Amino acid sequence: MKKKHPTLISSRRASALLGASIGALALSAPALAQDEEEARGGLDTITVTATRSETNLQDTPLAITAVTAEAFEARAMDSIEDVGRIVPNASFEQAQAAYGRAVTAYIRGIGQYDFNLAFEPGVAFYVDDQYYALLAGSVFDLLDIDRVEVLRGPQGTTFGRNAIGGAVNIIPKEPGPEPEAYIDATYGAYNRTDIRAGFNYPLSDNLFLRVSGVSKSRKGYQKLLDFRCAMVQAGTPELAGDFPSLDPSGGFANPTAGPTSGDDCVLDTYGGQDVQALRGALKYEGNGWDVTFTTDYTNDQSEPVADKQLQIVPNSSTNNLSDVVYEPLWGIRYDERFLTDSPYTTYATYADPIPSGSMYPAGCDPTPFVGTCTYYNGSGDRGGVQLKREAVIENYGFSTKANVDLTEDLTFTLVAGYRDVYTTGINDTDGSPLSLQTVKSQIDHEQWTVEPRFNYTSDFVDFTLGGFFYSSNAQTTSNVSIAFLSFQQNAVIDFDSTSKAVFGQGVFRPFGPRLGITLGGRYSDDEKKVHFNNGGGIDTDVLVASDNFDWRAGLDYQVTDDVTVYGSAASGYRPGAFNPRPFQASQVVAVDPEEAIAYELGFKGDLFDNTMRVNLAGFYTDYKQRIVPAGGAECFDSGVTGDCNQAGDQVYVVTGENTSTCRDYVPATDGPVDIPNGIGVSCISKTNYINTPGKVKGIEAEIDWRPIPGLFINASGGWTQFKAPELENNPAIVNTDPVFVPEWTGSAGVAYEIQTPGLGGTITPRIDWFYQSAIAFNSTTAIARVPSRSVFNGRITYLNEDGDFQVAVGATNLFDKEYYHNVFDLTAFGQPGTEAQTAAPREWYIQVKKSF
Repeated sequence: MKKKHPTLISSRRASALLGASIGALALSAPALAQDEEEARGGLDTITVTATRSETNLQDTPLAITAVTAEAFEARAMDSIEDVGRIVPNASFEQAQAAYGRAVTAYIRGIGQYDFNLAFEPGVAFYVDDQYYALLAGSVFDLLDIDRVEVLRGPQGTTFGRNAIGGAVNIIPKEPGPEPEAYIDATYGAYNRTDIRAGFNYPLSDNLFLRVSGVSKSRKGYQKLLDFRCAMVQAGTPELAGDFPSLDPSGGFANPTAGPTSGDDCVLDTYGGQDVQALRGALKYEGNGWDVTFTTDYTNDQSEPVADKQLQIVPNSSTNNLSDVVYEPLWGIRYDERFLTDSPYTTYATYADPIPSGSMYPAGCDPTPFVGTCTYYNGSGDRGGVQLKREAVIENYGFSTKANVDLTEDLTFTLVAGYRDVYTTGINDTDGSPLSLQTVKSQIDHEQWTVEPRFNYTSDFVDFTLGGFFYSSNAQTTSNVSIAFLSFQQNAVIDFDSTSKAVFGQGVFRPFGPRLGITLGGRYSDDEKKVHFNNGGGIDTDVLVASDNFDWRAGLDYQVTDDVTVYGSAASGYRPGAFNPRPFQASQVVAVDPEEAIAYELGFKGDLFDNTMRVNLAGFYTDYKQRIVPAGGAECFDSGVTGDCNQAGDQVYVVTGENTSTCRDYVPATDGPVDIPNGIGVSCISKTNYINTPGKVKGIEAEIDWRPIPGLFINASGGWTQFKAPELENNPAIVNTDPVFVPEWTGSAGVAYEIQTPGLGGTITPRIDWFYQSAIAFNSTTAIARVPSRSVFNGRITYLNEDGDFQVAVGATNLFDKEYYHNVFDLTAFGQPGTEAQTAAPREWYIQVKKSF
């Protein structure tokens, strides 16, 4: 599938007028302000659409965190990754560098970290009622939103596809009849320059237009250092040997010229941003019906993520390359000299200093067929590659949403949309200027969705009945170059996916308005046709297909007008997958879908004269069938019959459906060599993807408190315990917690609105705390476990009396905490290093916003 080059312009809707006080804007945890009088007088009534119809947050028997755009602004958060900081038992992190700009989303222990389209996400994302299928490219900028709803636990009946862990529903503001506009400018550390602007304008009594846009740019917080320059500056030039300096344009300079990059040796930066986005929405309101047309476009040409090499453990292959290439050429080896002393510096250049066609060892005889030379990187046309240091996302879409009031109680809604995403990611996994291993990945994806539904409301029952259709085609390309193994591969995978579903859910009240009985179900039929070609002899097809019925049942009871208790049980489902990184064709096999049943008890209360909101939930998830990788092996086969076909000193052992291993061949007990039956054969590594159960339990709390006028306090916390059989009683397991699942999460914030008549407005200082306990990124090495962290943000905001002008100064990561978003330990795969993605240090900013 060809890469597309969109030319359309899209836009985002304008933010709400700041008519309320900044204190009301600063509140968060379940959600924040709606109108000024209500905000100043107590807690706000929050309307959500988590059940596919509009309901009061406190009356909805689900664990939901709903956060407004104003809350994100007050907390200095502007991307979907920040949402996970304030949601109990959620973790939304930047993906590992090789996966490009993506988010790994986990809720209650269920998610997905591998960006490859062979796997489906475990948390479903919806933007403006449109299903968003990709992890890659899913770095949503929170533009002109009304709120973000995070639904915890399986949402199989109403959100369906891949909502086994939960769902994230991003809801923008709608065009309306009131004219308004705003402009918002921020300047900060690393030359951060953000401009947001938008307007809402009624074109007539029935036709409304909303347009908005954003431009964000900043230099990265991690410095790319020239290795030779850094060694000279450190007083250890002998460690650089004769290795050349790299000039800023990417070419290598004469090594005798000395440092070429100035006193600080900085060539470039990583972790910077260069993003522009536009959004436009046009809404027409007729007599009993309305229709909204929306389009958006994002162009992200940001720098690669900040990636840090944590350790270098040379192995026999890298030592061989040092022996025959690096030492003869430059007098250096690949070892710990390439580790920098700060998480905010690196030597990773994404450039190969050895030209294409180079041979080794030095002085060898290149005579064809009889010479002693070997091509560097395995081929005469490899080497000398300079990857462009950027991570690209081009993302655009169109959608239509129509609502028709068929009767006073019955409404029909039709949502249809198209989306196209192109994204690239690069990774210099050795963290050095030697280019031992580089990875460049690319995804080109387009999708169509249609969802019709009926909503009926009465005193006896509220129900939603609908259907869902999804179709996509995509192509992923992954170029892997491993110089120390003389290996290069360009894998291309084509995907053609469809999903069809019908669903219904109702809340019945046979005994009056206080008791609700929820019943719902959804039937899904999913199919993914895949053509796999790794450019190295594997060219095959695989079909991943399944159908499933999800259900929900629950009771809720309104104890008083302000207190609701509920209990529910619900199932969730994620379609199957396949091994996207095979070593031979027999390993490209499908694995069965995931299934889970979750049980939940909850309490929702607005207490003490509507000054404290307390929402509590406890859950237990029977994760009946999980897809997990497990090490294994199988014999070399013919690629046609699947029979073993190479003699060796091992025995091939089938351990289960699509799983196998190999052991040493012992003639005395195994008998004579029998190659077709796997006795006395050669074997090759294999990743077995298996279905295995798990158990997850936890508790969650969210508190929003306004004890006195002007004082705002909010907090959230979650505890998760995940039991997985493959992690128990296994001496090879070092980290017994499932990957990407912290046991504890927490957040808290305090703001106080100070009246300042002399300044004609208010001043509101605010501080926020975000906590995450230790988290593991693999199960077998200690270095892949990141310690717990506490991060603080601070902000002081001035808001004028009219609520249309504000100035804020603040800082993120206020106490300059050093930590990592993730760790990728390649030594677990026999490679020579471990890398980690560095989080941003303390950053200050000044923000000015004017509304009209």
